[in-house]
Amino acid sequence: MEPNVLLTIKGQQWSGKEKPQEILLTTEGHLYRKAQAWHVVYQESSATGMDGTQTTMQVFDDGSIVLSRSGTHEMRLTFQAGNRHITRMNTPYGDLDVAVYTSLVDSSINDQGGYIQLGYSIDFNNSEHVNTRLDVKIRQRGV
Repeated sequence: MEPNVLLTIKGQQWSGKEKPQEILLTTEGHLYRKAQAWHVVYQESSATGMDGTQTTMQVFDDGSIVLSRSGTHEMRLTFQAGNRHITRMNTPYGDLDVAVYTSLVDSSINDQGGYIQLGYSIDFNNSEHVNTRLDVKIRQRGV
């Protein structure tokens, strides 16, 4: 697939009272509509520590969002505000049980672009949870 959008991804992670660690990434991706959902697809880079991984965010008409990763890191997370979701994440370092509690799901997407906002806490193997805020801006290339 030829990239047709430019993605600006801002992520913040923190646990307890520590200051959030922030990552800002700009990358090319692909936006398309299929089966009652918008799909945003991009390749992770060494900046995220997941080089060799493809990320797909499906934004469904009911407001739910599914984030899937395939390649070196594999997982599937479902985000619905107020819900808890448990899944397994496969990494080069072993498998992890991942529990996600979603506090924020907001999106607005059309064929020109849009945005996705997620707020959630995640815990790996029932250890201390990590809070995450993810903001993705999507715009057509060349615009």
